[in-house]
Amino acid sequence: MKVIHLLAFLLLLAVSGHTSTPFDHYFTTETCRVDFHLSGDAMHTKAYVLKISREPIWGGRQTADGQFMNRGDYRFVVTDSLSGQVLYSDGFNALFREWQTTPEALQLGKTFEQTILFPFPKQTVQVRIESRKSLDEWSTLSEFYIRPEDKLIVRNQSPKVPFKTLQKFNDPSKAVDIAILAEGYTARERNRFYDDARQLMKYLLEHEPFKKYASQLNFYAVAVPSEESGISEPHNDEWKNTALGSHFHTFYSKRYLMTGNVFRVMDFASVVPADVVYILSNTTHYGGGGIYNYYALTAARGRDAASVAVHEFGHSFAGLADEYFYENGDVLDQTYDTAVEPWEPNITTLQQFNRKWSQLLPADSPIPTPLPADSTLHRSTQLTGVFEGAGYQSKGIYRPAPDCRMETNRAPGFCPVCEKAVEERIKLLTN
Repeated sequence: MKVIHLLAFLLLLAVSGHTSTPFDHYFTTETCRVDFHLSGDAMHTKAYVLKISREPIWGGRQTADGQFMNRGDYRFVVTDSLSGQVLYSDGFNALFREWQTTPEALQLGKTFEQTILFPFPKQTVQVRIESRKSLDEWSTLSEFYIRPEDKLIVRNQSPKVPFKTLQKFNDPSKAVDIAILAEGYTARERNRFYDDARQLMKYLLEHEPFKKYASQLNFYAVAVPSEESGISEPHNDEWKNTALGSHFHTFYSKRYLMTGNVFRVMDFASVVPADVVYILSNTTHYGGGGIYNYYALTAARGRDAASVAVHEFGHSFAGLADEYFYENGDVLDQTYDTAVEPWEPNITTLQQFNRKWSQLLPADSPIPTPLPADSTLHRSTQLTGVFEGAGYQSKGIYRPAPDCRMETNRAPGFCPVCEKAVEERIKLLTN
């Protein structure tokens, strides 16, 4: 009789869909870190693994179901080596991909640092690093196995740097953990960094949907010390000896503030649980950058600091695209092919618009949507339509609102489409 009841219970589980294997069957609560290089030129991409490490803290989602949001120019897929079951997957972007769209990439090849993180496996897993071909097609760049008993897996110890917990409401496995790293702050400027980090947290929590989900966001400030104060400005022939080596003038674009030292960034981020890395730069000069599931980097203070901080977080956290555009071209104006539907949730080329925000449009809304005749509505973030001009290009790419935090610093916040995309990422990381 007990056997019959057990069989009936197992059948009920199968029918109801609750047959997924618990997280702790496949993973520990440590992190598996894979450092690799993305290499190539405008037409070619290769991925070469450098090092596999085992780090003490895993603060990400604790699932073994391979959930994937279909965001990013790249993704990695972790599967059980015996059953082939997908255990973990996530998308990401890369500075290398942006560089591939620049004129320099037509002349020479380069290599860029990249890191992926997932929970450390208890048994052998296969890892694939893939590059996007279309919305639903991928090509394999690298494929390898990780055996947890491998003696050459590096046992990383986190750097000994001070940090403060600015806000913590939830266990890291049920929260979005945001690690704010200091850049260009000397050891004597540590308290200034903590003040700036609190201000950054305030900027984010003033905007929806971060305000709505404030109790599910944990913030940590990691006081990485630099030898010199300030940030490098190559366009002014000024270089600083800073901990993360960030600088303006990335790809010869004066305001583009980034760093290629990703391995160093991830070393310092490992001090705390980190779903998201935010690099806060000790400067008042206007600029920043943000790349999906990679990092965001902005000036701590100065003109439009609050707006830029939220804008770049939209890139790095939710994979939102830039909605502004240039009439006369820019170094990044060939980022998107208008014959292909981009993966970013807030722009479209109308090639597969049914995969975007079509269900949010008002009834009988024209596509494309003309800007409203009322000039005051040209700055509206709440009108949803299909407005031409986005992704650095004035023609052929469309955005969901007349204005949005992803378009201008004047906008009061995100448009409904961008809010929805941010909320989806929060839910993925906290459920």
